[in-house]
Amino acid sequence: MEFDGSGWAEGRIELLPPSQGWSLLSPEPEARIDEHRWAHQARVFFGAELTLVQKKAYPSGTTPMADAVEVDIARTSSSSTPRTTSRVLVMTVPLDRAPLVRAAAAAGVRAIGGRGFDALLARARRVWQVQEPAIAGDDARAPLVVTAVLAAVLLAPVVPPGEETIFGVKGARERLQRLGW
Repeated sequence: MEFDGSGWAEGRIELLPPSQGWSLLSPEPEARIDEHRWAHQARVFFGAELTLVQKKAYPSGTTPMADAVEVDIARTSSSSTPRTTSRVLVMTVPLDRAPLVRAAAAAGVRAIGGRGFDALLARARRVWQVQEPAIAGDDARAPLVVTAVLAAVLLAPVVPPGEETIFGVKGARERLQRLGW
C-alpha cells in the first residue's frame, strides 16, 4: 500500500470480507486518525504502546473518504522485560461501501437479541476494520488489542471475524483477559 505526503492511503481501499478482520461500526462519519488519542487509550486502558507507522496530517481540516494505516502495538513492559511489537493493518471506509460488514453486524445483532446494539448499528456511518492476522510480529492478540482500543475511542461495536455476534469495549476487554493480556 502506498501513502501520500499527508500519510493518506493512495488508491481504492477495499475492506476484507468480515471473516478476515475485526470490523467496527462507528457513528462518526470522518476517517480521522488521531494517534495521540489512540495511544493514550492504549496505554491507560489496555497496557499497550501504540504508534502509527504512517503519520497522518489533515491539511485545511480535510479528511480522506477512505484510508488505511499500519499500527505498531506492544504490551507495556518494564525495562527488564523485552518488548515485542506486532504490526496490524487498519482500514476505514464509509458504511455504504461495506455491505458485507453491515450484513454481518445485522446478523450479530439478531444473534444476541438486539440488546441495544440495534440502535448502535442504526447510528453507524463508518466502518473501521483491523486485519486478522497481524501483518508482522508474533503476538496473535495484536489485532484484538487494536480493535479494543478503537472500540473505546470510536464508541463503536465490534463484529469479530468468523463469528455471528457483536459486542462492545467490555466484550473486547473480556476476550483479551481470557487471552492473558
